Amino acid sequence: MSSLKQFVVSFVLGIAAILAQCAFAGGEPFTSTSSFSDKNSVSNASTVATSDDVGLGNFSRFPVHVSVSLREGYDDNVFTSSINPQESWFTNAGLGLTYDFGSPRTQLSIGAGAGVTYYWDTGNNVDGNNDYDVNAYISLSLTHKATPRLTFAVASYLTYQSQPDFAQAIGLNRRSGNFFFTQDKGTVTYLWTPRFSTATSYTFVGLRYDDRSVGFFEDRIENIFGNEFRFLLWPTTTLVAEYRYQIVSYDRIDRDSTTHFALGGFDHSFSPRFSLSLRAGAEFREYDSNDPINNGSDTSPYGEATLNYALGKNTSLSWTNRYGIEEPDVQTNPSRRTFRTGLSVKHNFTQRISGQLGAFYQHDDYDSVNSPLFVSDGFTEDAFDVAVSLRYAVNRWFALEGGYNHTEVTSDVDFRDYSRNRVWAGVNVTF
Repeated sequence: MSSLKQFVVSFVLGIAAILAQCAFAGGEPFTSTSSFSDKNSVSNASTVATSDDVGLGNFSRFPVHVSVSLREGYDDNVFTSSINPQESWFTNAGLGLTYDFGSPRTQLSIGAGAGVTYYWDTGNNVDGNNDYDVNAYISLSLTHKATPRLTFAVASYLTYQSQPDFAQAIGLNRRSGNFFFTQDKGTVTYLWTPRFSTATSYTFVGLRYDDRSVGFFEDRIENIFGNEFRFLLWPTTTLVAEYRYQIVSYDRIDRDSTTHFALGGFDHSFSPRFSLSLRAGAEFREYDSNDPINNGSDTSPYGEATLNYALGKNTSLSWTNRYGIEEPDVQTNPSRRTFRTGLSVKHNFTQRISGQLGAFYQHDDYDSVNSPLFVSDGFTEDAFDVAVSLRYAVNRWFALEGGYNHTEVTSDVDFRDYSRNRVWAGVNVTF
């Protein structure tokens, strides 16, 4: 076992050394994590360990972490059904890797993981549903300061999973088979004067389900072009005017659209530990469709806000909010307005004991359809997901973990409601 461990560590260190040389020669390790590191932390018990899970807590600052986890748990509604919920015990095994590198000019963070959850009491392929979940992801965050004025940034996230993710707001709000999701953003920031700068960005989003009946109205790609005009009003406050242009292209259903965003807002630092970012304005959508159901135009207010607060070195809090037009998760109603809010809290109770809390709420207003060929009433739907986890580090390598997750979906449409509880406990080995 020791020889295997030595081989794995040597292999990972070799890969890390190559990545570090590619990013910036002669750099020093840094401790910040990827911008995606929190997004799969506690929202699903089946999720494999992320960069927050595989770290060594307060024991070490070593930049490369490999983690192996094994969890046992109970799920009272495996298939997220409102009719005869299927209960089952489950076993989850996961493997994760994180690497952080930094220098005065370049910062790089990489995370990757894979896991599987097997349900023991569901039978094989009940009602077309698998008796197992899969979860694999890769995340990358890179920032490079090319000159004192010019900065490049890349943030990329790819995942293949079975369960909905309320923290990232991807996929349907219920289990609907395996799906692939990616979100990749590149940004170029240029400081024109000491007070004025621009940030030009491009974002690619892709979603594809293995189940063609679901993918018929879900599979799509999105291209988003954006530009921010930033003016430093005070040392702690930056005023922002922003324009975005979004192109949504569906693979199978005739529901393509283009959207213009006109936004204004600010970024403000109340203190080194407390910051707020706000954008508000309007979005104007045009449907590029020959289908009489999915055509015309739509206008809606749009807003998003993010608050980050570090209560000392042991506690951090992040609160995000968003309202606007979103892609629908049903075939019959082509548009909806959605409000999302999410709270993530991390706290180190002691050097060995740490905990996480995630709470996410989503309210959807689906627009009605009244065309010569088809009529569909509008409806509302609410989804709430809360998860809490606790970790006890026995020593540098070994930790005990446990958690609880509750999901509640209520809808005006029959049979779309469901309630779900998951509880789990397990061990984590990090080296």
